[in-house]
Amino acid sequence: MSAPAFHLPKDAIVGREAMADGAQIRTLLFPHEQPIANLLLLTGRADFHEKWADAIRLLHDEGFAIASFDWRGQGGSTRLTDSGAGHIDSFDTWLSDLDRLSGWAMESLGQAPWLALGHSMGGHLLTRWIADPARTDLPLRRDLQGAILAAPFYGMGGPMAMKAAAMRLAPLQVARGLQANFAWGQRPYGRLQQRPERQLLLTGSRAHFEDEGLWVAARPELATGGVSWGWIKAFADSQRQLEALPLEQVQLPLMVLMASNERLVDNKATMRIAARLPNAERHIVEGAAHELLREAEPARRAALQKIREFTLDRLA
Repeated sequence: MSAPAFHLPKDAIVGREAMADGAQIRTLLFPHEQPIANLLLLTGRADFHEKWADAIRLLHDEGFAIASFDWRGQGGSTRLTDSGAGHIDSFDTWLSDLDRLSGWAMESLGQAPWLALGHSMGGHLLTRWIADPARTDLPLRRDLQGAILAAPFYGMGGPMAMKAAAMRLAPLQVARGLQANFAWGQRPYGRLQQRPERQLLLTGSRAHFEDEGLWVAARPELATGGVSWGWIKAFADSQRQLEALPLEQVQLPLMVLMASNERLVDNKATMRIAARLPNAERHIVEGAAHELLREAEPARRAALQKIREFTLDRLA
């Protein structure tokens, strides 16, 4: 079997942080000798450090000192099911972890300037975090100079009828006590996640796509399968909470990056949310699928260039 192509940089520091309830979150720090900024990197559903190794290296090459972590329930952090399902009771649990880990990031890399980058589910959670008036006094939140929302997950892609059915069924299945069960059509990580059709949803880079599977083969504990009924209900609840926030009052400079070939999340929902954020510039990365920073060239370079320009504008 082939070895993974992309590995975490040798200077990256992987550790663990305990949450208030005892959950262990797997963290990553990648300091920089002369950073243009510190970057809080929030990855997506089912992601883990090694899957993002090449993107982390590229962001570091752009001048960022990086703090990141595997979300609770996936990667090397405390798991919430024995089945490998992507599961959470509420997105509020992840936001509470983010509150605590933002403090860890500041203690580890120092104070301003700070930016944050949230990809997909990480973008959804980052949007809620920066738009919540109750969180404006958190030290890192207060020091943020700007935030990048890369292919943020504000709505599911795919046929409307299927999405509507899943949203209707999820609360019923949770009420039946099946919250941790795989939702219909979802499976443990395996051939379903490695099929060529999934690559088209994620990236035009075969090397980046195959690397995820090679890491899972090497370290099966990193695998996260399809979502649970509880995850679907939690997302629907969180989307309503996001919509109810005073997005029009967010003064933080934002950049929303969308993929021109997006099929995993709903770009119409992204445009609708972005339109409510007064200081959000919007860009479409041509030729890109969902995973903008794991894409083939030239799409990935175009996304990185936008991130660099946004950063330099914020720090000018």
